[in-house]
Amino acid sequence: MAGKKKEHLLFSIRNKIILCFFVPIVFMIVIGISAYQKSAEGMNEKFRVSTVQTIKMATEYVDMVASFIESEGVKYAFDNELSRYFIGMLDNDNLARASLVESTKKSLSTSRMSNEFISNIHIITKEGIRMISTFNDTKPDGILTQYQESMTTAGTRMENWVDSHPVLDEALTMKDTYYIISYQIPSQTRSAYVVVDIKPDAISKFINGLDLGEGSIVGFVTQNGREIISENLGEGQESVLTEGEPVFFGRSFFPAERREDENGEEVLEGIETVEFAGSEYQFIYSKSDKTNTIICVLVPMSVITGQAEGIKTMTFGLVILACIIVLVVGLLIVFSIQNNMKRISRKFGEVAKGDLTVQVTAKGKDEFRGLAASANNMIVNTKSLVNKVTSATQQLEISSRDVNEVSGVISEYSNDITQAIDEINEGMSRQSEHAQECVAKTDVLSSEIQEVSRVVEDVEKLVDETEQMINRGMEIVQLLGDRARETTSITKKVGESIESLREESEIINTFVGTITEISEQTNLLSLNASIEAARAGDAGRGFAVVAEEIRKLADDSAKAAREIRNNVDHIGGQTLNSVESARNAQNMVAAQSEAVEQVVDVFLRMQKQMRTLIEGLKEIVDSTEKADHERKYTVDAVRNISDIIEETANSAEVVRDVLNRLMESVQNLNQTADSLGENMEELKTEISVFKI
Repeated sequence: MAGKKKEHLLFSIRNKIILCFFVPIVFMIVIGISAYQKSAEGMNEKFRVSTVQTIKMATEYVDMVASFIESEGVKYAFDNELSRYFIGMLDNDNLARASLVESTKKSLSTSRMSNEFISNIHIITKEGIRMISTFNDTKPDGILTQYQESMTTAGTRMENWVDSHPVLDEALTMKDTYYIISYQIPSQTRSAYVVVDIKPDAISKFINGLDLGEGSIVGFVTQNGREIISENLGEGQESVLTEGEPVFFGRSFFPAERREDENGEEVLEGIETVEFAGSEYQFIYSKSDKTNTIICVLVPMSVITGQAEGIKTMTFGLVILACIIVLVVGLLIVFSIQNNMKRISRKFGEVAKGDLTVQVTAKGKDEFRGLAASANNMIVNTKSLVNKVTSATQQLEISSRDVNEVSGVISEYSNDITQAIDEINEGMSRQSEHAQECVAKTDVLSSEIQEVSRVVEDVEKLVDETEQMINRGMEIVQLLGDRARETTSITKKVGESIESLREESEIINTFVGTITEISEQTNLLSLNASIEAARAGDAGRGFAVVAEEIRKLADDSAKAAREIRNNVDHIGGQTLNSVESARNAQNMVAAQSEAVEQVVDVFLRMQKQMRTLIEGLKEIVDSTEKADHERKYTVDAVRNISDIIEETANSAEVVRDVLNRLMESVQNLNQTADSLGENMEELKTEISVFKI
């Protein structure tokens, strides 16, 4: 008993409701943890991707600035007037030399002022020729040989982008802090070098504008380890950098050496998690293949996962709050349900004892109020049912006495009906024998008529199939005629298209003639240009090459024009043959159309004869069908008579069986009436228990 009580409490409504409330809470916890993990992974991945893209765009911006710098250097390196100055052609013309130097210095100053990234521009000349620079106006003597020796090592060549030029710094009494990297390019005659310095402040301003989160460190590192560092510190945040020590260069994670992927191509950007200043950072770099510089970034992992941690805190807070709310609401609902259930159960116990005067009540405005109202309706209906059963018991007692009297009368009538049925059975037997003889003779006549009908139906089917074949032949022949007419039309259109093609070929020949004339004139022009280039000597050598190329182009154009003319002539010949073939095909299609019309006429005459034959067969079929209908009516009538006789005999037997069962039922009815009287007394005793 105690075990059943524990099991009842275990599966109580309270426990089930609490379980139902806690199931979604568990799912909420699972969803919250999953959402945190997914959001953390997604944010980390998006931050990495966006940071890599930012650094890559910064590198592309540096490359774009480098391209502008290179264009400035090329402008001065390939200036014709400066080239004359570099090789000493103006040494004997002091006025021209001074004017050129002054105008060049103004141009250099203008270039420096127009580009914020340019610190200074220097033109390094050979010994004996004054250098030109925007930094020093003392006009020092040229140092080209010393500069080239200092900027090259054994087995190497001078690079376009460098991060230091000490010989030039010493000649101009300039510090290397005035620039971060420099672009150097030789002049057209390689008798001078143009050097463009990049301003460190401009690079510093640029990387300061890269906001990658509080605590992030951005660096611009040259190939020899010069660095420009920008640290993004929040309010009250202290720097993690040590003054005087390099931040990126020389670190184990810094890509000092060339890195290649599986295809042997240089890796220009990368990302990895590193340890720096006792904390975990995300290291991201992007290398400029043009300037050999690297933009590096160290982003604290706390910045990357900060937003995800906020989501985690908010998620767990909301889950705990939801658990508390669900627990309070669940307990209130459970207590309300338990109280109403106990109250209703107690009232139902009194009703079970027979007290139908109780009133069921429930607190609240939920479904229990409806349950209480339904219980009260049930009690009222039960009370009414008890009253009706009491009245019905009295009436049933009277009816049982009447049943005993009626059963006796039924028994007498049943005996009289049994005698009448015996006489009917005897007459039905004789009528059945005569009907069977009539049916046998009618079946013989029916078989003969059916045989005639079957033969006529076979003939009719053959005629119908023949007519269908003729109609199908007509359709095919007519379709063939339509296809022949369509073929005639298409053949005509083909002839017209071929004629148009011939006319277009003549137009192409006209164009080919024009091209030939142009190529001849171009060839003549090339010949004149070659003559003029020969007269000009060395100065016209480049023009002679252009004239030779124009002559080759003219020859190729003439050759192509001849090939086009040959192809057009070949197409014209094929076009004439196609026109003749199209005309022959049109004549053949016309002959086929005439033959098709003759075949159509023959099929029409065959169809007319078959229709006459079909009409005659249909008359035979109609006559056979009428005879068959009459035969069916006769057979059906005879069979109906026989069936009616049999049914009458069977009905008589059924009536006899029914009467026998009726007699048995009468006896059972008498016994039931006796039992009913006994049950009435017991029912009165049971009803007396209810209190109404």
